[in-house]
Amino acid sequence: MSFLRAIISAIRNYANFSGRSNRREFWYWLAFAILVWGVLLQIDIRYFATYFDYLPFEEGAPRYLSWAWVVFCIPPTITLIVRRVHDHDKPGWMALTVLPLVWWLLAKGTKGPNRYG
Repeated sequence: MSFLRAIISAIRNYANFSGRSNRREFWYWLAFAILVWGVLLQIDIRYFATYFDYLPFEEGAPRYLSWAWVVFCIPPTITLIVRRVHDHDKPGWMALTVLPLVWWLLAKGTKGPNRYG
């Protein structure tokens, strides 16, 4: 899956908890989300802070764009994590476990079809 296709798939399936997601789709989405967040944070720091009479790194300076992006990214990220766990033939609620989740995000999924697709 290409970078752009992974991003489009993550946004298009933001409410789809069924099926599977491969590693590439998950990590491309996460890299994209972090890069865009960094750019928006810089815009917030350099332009919005001075517009509202704050110093760029002053505490309490508004971060409207970066926070809006974080809120926007929460649903696609959660659904990607659940579908990533499905790729290991585990139920979605297993995404709530911390240590196995790290392994499931990094490791290859089950080969061939499983009960999630």
